[in-house]
Amino acid sequence: MNYEDFYKLNTADKVTHILSIKDYQEQQKLLEFLKSKDKFEHIKVSGKVKTIKSNPKSILKVSTEESDGVIYVPIDKIQNNPYQPRLSIEQSKIEELANSIKERGLLQPLVLNRSAEDSYELIAGHTRRDALLFNGETEAKAIIFSNYSVDDDEYKNAMLSNAIVENIHRNDLDPIETAISFKNALEGKIYLNQAELAKAIGKQKIYITKILSILKLHEDILTDLRINKSTKDIQSLYFIQRILDVEKQKNIYFDFINQKMNRADIIEYVKSLNEKKIEKKVDSSFSYKKNKLEIKSDFSKLSTDKKIAFENELKEIIKKYI
Repeated sequence: MNYEDFYKLNTADKVTHILSIKDYQEQQKLLEFLKSKDKFEHIKVSGKVKTIKSNPKSILKVSTEESDGVIYVPIDKIQNNPYQPRLSIEQSKIEELANSIKERGLLQPLVLNRSAEDSYELIAGHTRRDALLFNGETEAKAIIFSNYSVDDDEYKNAMLSNAIVENIHRNDLDPIETAISFKNALEGKIYLNQAELAKAIGKQKIYITKILSILKLHEDILTDLRINKSTKDIQSLYFIQRILDVEKQKNIYFDFINQKMNRADIIEYVKSLNEKKIEKKVDSSFSYKKNKLEIKSDFSKLSTDKKIAFENELKEIIKKYI
């Protein structure tokens, strides 16, 4: 992407693009390019790219306390990202991390948006924040990634984008949470279509389609996924939602999570359903299965001449279409 195309991006996309560049020097070149514009967006940099602000009056000066990019924030001032559909975190994971923090401290700071002088929202670090609370801590080590106030025009766009990026990069990616964040981004017009969203996060469009399809599963299945997090196999869930019969869909899902079926079994089952649908659509005089067409009509009453004529016409039809 050349500089002029980069400059045409909206603020949230500029942030996403800059953060996708691993070379720090290349990041700095883009920042310098933005600064060189007459109507430039202001950037706060502290070790890494922190934010791009479009309103000069809203720039927050970097204090000596923040010179290394890390500050300590009162935990009770940190709210969840309102556009991050984090459904739940297993208590065992919180306690496990809490024990690790007791032994070695918080190795990875929280990543926050500062929406006001003394108000923050999580971009990344939900479990870490909860583990600190479990340990009775009152402050958290954090990095201020952005400074969007709730009144900023781009606040919603930025926080939705942050939710998507955070979901994609989590090791414990939750299919439902990811699907909801994709759905919110598309409905909020952050991305105009699935192809644009796929490009923004570096995925193929089919990946977006499959993730979104999870929300079509029966509520009993979605409830199990929310509470028990029984599987993260997006491919299998995609094929299961294609089973329209509700009871069969639920049975296949629970057989799968109970290891009575595997992904290959599910795909084969769904394909067999599709073949049956094709058979039903074909006239009763024909049988269509596995790319073979069988004629079921009774030709016994036809004269020899008519049989020969029929065969000749059939050959011409086959030549035309095959």
